[in-house]
Amino acid sequence: PHITCARGVPPPRRETTLSAAMPGDKGRDGSPARDKWQRAISKVAASTAIAEENPATGERFARIVYERTFVDTVNKQRAFLAAFGQRSLHNQLSSKSLKLDSGRDLETELEDAGTDEVGALSTPNVDPNGVSPPEDKAERVARFVKVQKSLKGDGFAVCSAYSRNFEYDPNLTFKVSQFARTLFYECIPPGLNWFVCVGTEMLFFEHTFKEATCSASARGFILPIFIFAPIQPLFKRLCRFFGTMEGQPGFFFFFFYFFGFWCFFPICAVALSAEVREYIEPLELVPMLVLQCGRMLCIACKYALLPESYVNDRYGKMYRPMKVTDMGRTLVAGGWNKAKDEEHFDMLKMELENACIQADVDLSNTEINVGSVEAAAVIRFRSRGIGERSRASADKAPEVVSGKELLAALTDVHMGAPMPPYMEPGIMLFAVLFSLTSPIMRAWCGRPMFGATHLSKAASAFLMMYSWFIFANNMTFSASGAWHYKRQYNAMLSLNNMVRFPGEPLTNFLPDVPLGPKGKVSPDQEPAELRQLRQKVAQNPDLAFIVDLKDPASCLCWSLVRRSLRRIGSSWGRRMNAYSVIFLMMSFASAGMLLMLYYGADQFDHRLATSGSFYVLSICISFLVCTTVIEAAAINEMVPKLRSSLKRETVAIAAQMAYLDVPKVRTDVDRKEEEQLHSAHRLIESVEQYILVEEEHSEPVEVFFKVNATPAAVTFVVSSLLSMLLIAMQRGFTMMDSEGWSYSGPQGQFTRDPTVEP
Repeated sequence: PHITCARGVPPPRRETTLSAAMPGDKGRDGSPARDKWQRAISKVAASTAIAEENPATGERFARIVYERTFVDTVNKQRAFLAAFGQRSLHNQLSSKSLKLDSGRDLETELEDAGTDEVGALSTPNVDPNGVSPPEDKAERVARFVKVQKSLKGDGFAVCSAYSRNFEYDPNLTFKVSQFARTLFYECIPPGLNWFVCVGTEMLFFEHTFKEATCSASARGFILPIFIFAPIQPLFKRLCRFFGTMEGQPGFFFFFFYFFGFWCFFPICAVALSAEVREYIEPLELVPMLVLQCGRMLCIACKYALLPESYVNDRYGKMYRPMKVTDMGRTLVAGGWNKAKDEEHFDMLKMELENACIQADVDLSNTEINVGSVEAAAVIRFRSRGIGERSRASADKAPEVVSGKELLAALTDVHMGAPMPPYMEPGIMLFAVLFSLTSPIMRAWCGRPMFGATHLSKAASAFLMMYSWFIFANNMTFSASGAWHYKRQYNAMLSLNNMVRFPGEPLTNFLPDVPLGPKGKVSPDQEPAELRQLRQKVAQNPDLAFIVDLKDPASCLCWSLVRRSLRRIGSSWGRRMNAYSVIFLMMSFASAGMLLMLYYGADQFDHRLATSGSFYVLSICISFLVCTTVIEAAAINEMVPKLRSSLKRETVAIAAQMAYLDVPKVRTDVDRKEEEQLHSAHRLIESVEQYILVEEEHSEPVEVFFKVNATPAAVTFVVSSLLSMLLIAMQRGFTMMDSEGWSYSGPQGQFTRDPTVEP
């Protein structure tokens, strides 16, 4: 049929139409000319009524074109681009500027910024007194952490120019192979584990000798080559030959080698020497072995949950020469607990981008009104250039920030907070108490604390030292889980406070005052704008972040920031979840051993040192497990409170709309207000329902693998562990009070007085 064009639009010339249909013809922007012509005609047909010679044909053509272009048109709107970030990101990475805005890769950009040979950012403009240049590392990282195609070839990944060949994988999987081989390697004594690791990687996983030695070094398996440290030329050659990580300090060798030796020496001494068994019974080694098994399982879970770019047998970073700082960013205590440390200061930005991919959101073009110019300025200072809006947009609406700026500020303030200063000394104190339990119990029974012979003294000393190390190591893992959930709770609470009066105080987000050359607080070292902002906040302490959800842009941005914030540190969260399972098993094992000691006293001989160690171990581990579950449950408990506040908002809006429906003379202002209230009411209700579905039903915070962190889980854990401990204590007191049992035997052995009737 003959197709007419809209009024005022000349029909296309036949030669133009034919040339557009020619295959291989390209437009100026590289797209086929046929597609350009179809898009142009579709746009005209969809926007203009076609009613010339054949109205029915023209209307049908316009309707068909409109239906075909409607979905694409809607998907390109700001709300859909923000709510479906992976689609938006796919379009960006499919364009010509695949790498960076300049079209060059990360390494080229980093070299222009000034880097040394190993990839660490050099600071040629640093003042000799320690003053940083105007653009410090935290600000420059906003440009050098990017989302690109994954090394696996499918999906996206987050990479950083500050850590070559290492990327965050949004679709992290549990790698059974890495779990099994790591658990096997950790069972081997130090020194020998290097040979076992290298041999296994070469024979079963087809790695070269160089790759296998790098893998062993990355796992902390080393040979005693540190004895050649005084001969530096020979020592450096040995380090290169055996694939030792670059930058390993001397104590690193001592730490990984001798602490492992201290574990196996008491075991061998007790097994082979009767004189040692006179002072250290075999059951006294069980608490240490329980902790050792917990450590091995934690390390195995770590490698099972690391990204493919680090552990993959084909291109993994651990099979290549690397630095100690590269390994440091995979540790819990030295990495995630110190996320803003100098050695991996780009970690939070990588976590932020990874969370956005996992949440499937794009916060780049979202905007949120935080209530005041001062509040927006604090967010900009805290975000360090991440998600920064253009200067023109900031000047036009100074109280508005982007969603990515708000997410970066929340991440920096709360998720990047280090462990409280009292936690590490507290862990060390309890570790010392646990390691001294056995010697004190021996002295309580009138026996030497560390034995009487040289071999027994050495075995007792090594047992005490390794018990201190392994207890502190396990408690750090367990406390890190509780601290991870506590940080997430603080971040979510801060975001919730922003939509409730009186809001979130600005003082919680102000950057710390920089330190001067001698480590003293020096406000003169910070920008003048920040000093003025501090003065304004000090003069008006009531300044706070206030987000009005009746603003559609702010409501959408707030909900998407919330969705992303819940996924910050998700890979570490999965590791903490695995740790919770391990420590729950350790708690039940320790409490179960106490029950076995008392209920099986006729079959198993034990001493006061053994039962005392199990009591301390059971109480400490049970306490930390319960603390972890309580902190995780607190996050889920916030959801009903937030939904209640959102419901109050919708009730107020519904009441205002009811007032507008009262019969009266309706003005255009009233109609416009009613339309805006209807839109706000629907949007807030949608956000509330989405929070219900996702945070309560679909993806709540979980512990113990797949158990929702709820008060029921807390009750189960606390009641179960407490019941086992109380039953064991009650059984012990009953046996000693009425059945004639006591720790009065040789070396404090639990024996029964035959003269006492049961």
